[in-house]
Amino acid sequence: MTQHTVLLIEDDRFLVDIYTRYLREAGFEVRHASTGEEGFEGALKDPPDVIVLAIALPKKNGFEILEELKTHTQTKKIPVLMLTNLSAREDIERCLSSGACDYLIKSHHTVEEIVARVKKHFSTKK
Repeated sequence: MTQHTVLLIEDDRFLVDIYTRYLREAGFEVRHASTGEEGFEGALKDPPDVIVLAIALPKKNGFEILEELKTHTQTKKIPVLMLTNLSAREDIERCLSSGACDYLIKSHHTVEEIVARVKKHFSTKK
């Protein structure tokens, strides 16, 4: 069975360690980027099956990276799950209308629930 790849774009090292551990235990290969720019470059260089993208990132935020991912021919079909603490309706609508397939508020979901949502979306890559 082919191992599916998740690109985790998150700058909080503690969260990266937790999400990486759980995703690997679920059978995913996990790559990580600490900034939006690193994440975008990594997605272009070696496209993952799914991207988990934070919004509050150094240099370029997740809103900007999502828009870049969804307008670039090489990355536009990769499912992107937003993982953030922002819960304003405008932020959720902005991400979903920009092409995110899911919007997860960190404080509202367990790590197991986040992994389950990643599993749900990896198969939608076309």
